[in-house]
Amino acid sequence: MDPIPNKRRAYGSSKPKKEPAISRLARSVSGTIRKLTEKRKRKSPRQGQPTPAVIYTEPAAFSRNRLVVQLVTVVAVVLALTVGLSVFFKVEHIYVSGAKVYSESAITEVCGISKGDNLLTFSHARAAALIQANRPYVREVRFGIKLPDTVNIIIEEDDVVYAIKDETGQWWLMNSSGRVVTQGTSATVANKTQILGVNLDNPVPNEHAVALESAPAVTDTTDPTGQTVTEITPVTTTGAQRLDAALEILKALEANDIVGSAASVDVSRIDDIVLWYGTRYQVNLGDSTRLDYKIACMNSVIAQMSEYQSGVLDCSFTIWENQVGYTPFS
Repeated sequence: MDPIPNKRRAYGSSKPKKEPAISRLARSVSGTIRKLTEKRKRKSPRQGQPTPAVIYTEPAAFSRNRLVVQLVTVVAVVLALTVGLSVFFKVEHIYVSGAKVYSESAITEVCGISKGDNLLTFSHARAAALIQANRPYVREVRFGIKLPDTVNIIIEEDDVVYAIKDETGQWWLMNSSGRVVTQGTSATVANKTQILGVNLDNPVPNEHAVALESAPAVTDTTDPTGQTVTEITPVTTTGAQRLDAALEILKALEANDIVGSAASVDVSRIDDIVLWYGTRYQVNLGDSTRLDYKIACMNSVIAQMSEYQSGVLDCSFTIWENQVGYTPFS
């Protein structure tokens, strides 16, 4: 017989049932979300808390005294630096470079810079003006300073100049850029290339040359009735045009390294320019177009000629296009 007839028999294990995995995962996710929500609420500003007010203040009043004090302080510092530099940096050595026409002593004696002068504050413009005024072949002057006591004077000279007359017949020396260098004499221009057919108008050393303009030609003729008729021939070519053509030829001579070989350049007629190459060749250049190319062609042809040859070279390209004609002297 069953010893416990009135009690229900227990089947299976008496332990509590195990919770399913999906339920545990759902409860874990729910808890995590709840914690994050609470953490975010703690970080956010509390509801109803008042925002602090922004207080605006008036800008500070302009202080004239403070500005004056600042300016005085800056000026005092600058003066102190200037005085200090003037005490320590004095000119003791002066060197010259680039001079060929003049010696170093010829430059230093007219530059106006002396030993003991302030190295940093001496006037560069004044020194350059003194040099160019007293040494006309000097085209450009630059200065270099080497601390603590040295001044370097860098010179650029016009070692090649040309001769041209003014309105009175006085010779002047001029470079290929048109800068008047100095007044010349018959002796000093004897071995210079002479520019003919144009004169200078009141030339001044160290200034750009200005060509003298010709007045219209006035001639009186008698007509068949015996009346005197005055004829005025207008000027078709200005002096400036003739001078520009001459300068272009001079630059072409320098570019081809034949400066000393040209005796003269005649621009009396701008449509028939004549250059004499020493006494051997009369070179007809024609008009003022393509002058640099014509000079280059002339130089190339002369280099191929024999020493004994002389004559007329036609570089005008009017008779023979892009060819140089040669006619020997009879």
